[in-house]
Amino acid sequence: MHKPGKSAADAFGIFSNDDRSDGVGELRLADGDLFELPGVSGRLERIDFSNGICLHRAELNVRDDSRFDVQNALPPGWLAGSVNILGRHDFECPDGQKHTMSPETGLMMRVDPPGTRYFLPGGQLIRHAGVTIDLDALRARFGDGMPDALTPFLSDSHDVIDVRPLALNNKIRSIVSAMFSAQMTGLGRKFKLEGLSTLFLAEMIDAYCLLCAGSEKTPEPSVLEQTVTEEAISKITNDLAAPLSVAQLAIAAGMTESRLNSLFKLETGKTCADFVRSKRMERAKELLATGDSNVKQVAAAVGFNHVSNFSRSYREWYGESPAQALNRISR
Repeated sequence: MHKPGKSAADAFGIFSNDDRSDGVGELRLADGDLFELPGVSGRLERIDFSNGICLHRAELNVRDDSRFDVQNALPPGWLAGSVNILGRHDFECPDGQKHTMSPETGLMMRVDPPGTRYFLPGGQLIRHAGVTIDLDALRARFGDGMPDALTPFLSDSHDVIDVRPLALNNKIRSIVSAMFSAQMTGLGRKFKLEGLSTLFLAEMIDAYCLLCAGSEKTPEPSVLEQTVTEEAISKITNDLAAPLSVAQLAIAAGMTESRLNSLFKLETGKTCADFVRSKRMERAKELLATGDSNVKQVAAAVGFNHVSNFSRSYREWYGESPAQALNRISR
């Protein structure tokens, strides 16, 4: 038997579920407290580092479709980076704007008014990390060097709703994956998570600012360049087992690596290398989910000659090894 779970409102705001038809799932925090969400079990942890930065980390087994409303636990005036490295969920802001979080796309966001509604599709595992920083702490860190791209988030108004999608790069994914590592234990656990949270937020801000600057400076592609880019994307997605390098793709396209990366950024939101890796990891996850192939076979199918390299890349991408994914799926 277990002790009764506290309402999630105790730490994370007000949760309601007008559409609830089945029982309420248990959500266990890392410190052992129980929280209730319909159709969901797992861990949800919030850590306030007392320096203006707060980490929300969740690993959720979503058994059934789950819908709930959330009252903000933070006062108005903050900026957040939010990422799923595994699984997807949708949410609707108080003004009716709808957004999706997936392993491909993270968010830079600020939503001051309460009442955001979340929808978690059933039959999936979600690994999510979000890091918030209040605006005073953000301004203190940047001083007079605040990037112009962040201006829309900095209003002193208390009713700002601004959500911007951001394609995830390998560095950001690796940082978030490390947050779920088995090494996040021991007396220094909070120090480790604080360092990773700060680094994550810095990388999200850098990536967002580069995206904003790139969209202003990158010349529009010619018709030929657009065709060549589409052919390169097709080559990658249709033959993931083939050895692929940015240099080879650029030579085949008849352009420099820099221009090819710029074109991929415009078309996919990712550099060429990040796009190749994302497609390989997506396919690897699909193959592992069937349970029909072992790790070595999956590695070969997505272009890895060495299982150790594949396992390391998969762990950095999803926060678990391919062997762990197979074991979880087989249970």
